[in-house]
Amino acid sequence: MDEEINYRTLRKIQQMEKNSPGLTSIQPDFYSSLTEYLNSLNDRFKKETASQKKTLLQDEIHNIKKISSNIYEQREKKILLAAVSKARGGNPDLKNLDDIEKKLFDNTLDIMLQTRKQIFGKKNANKSNKTEDTKQNETNPIVIVTQNIPEFVGTDTKKYNLRKGDIISLPIDMTDTLTKRNVVKRIKL
Repeated sequence: MDEEINYRTLRKIQQMEKNSPGLTSIQPDFYSSLTEYLNSLNDRFKKETASQKKTLLQDEIHNIKKISSNIYEQREKKILLAAVSKARGGNPDLKNLDDIEKKLFDNTLDIMLQTRKQIFGKKNANKSNKTEDTKQNETNPIVIVTQNIPEFVGTDTKKYNLRKGDIISLPIDMTDTLTKRNVVKRIKL
């Protein structure tokens, strides 16, 4: 996607990211292009003398920052879930990470693996394959919520208030029940 960064393209990226369980493809220099675009809007704002145009530019800058933040937060959540998946032995799809996001993924994964090593020590790292397979089967699945769900108390006695587009790890029994009701879908990372 080599489109020029503007409000329309950002909204398009935001919608694609919202509707996709995995990371969508963005141009390699997306974040630097976004910074340049915001800087140019700020420069125009500073130079503008007409109060009405200044107000419009200020609104546009505010909206662009809001959309940009939303895009990043959606991507950030998916990156962190991918790191969780990888730490648990999964093989997440990382092809749409840009360099900055790859660094976030790698650093997060490193911290998670170091923490696991500290907690479980080296003895547990050398368990038999059978034990590892059992552990993999006990891992809670990651799901995306397909429609708003009123607040409820789960089988784990935690309160849940799930909104369409949320990505969350749920206990297997809850995942099965909510999947049967067509309100969540499993994500294969």
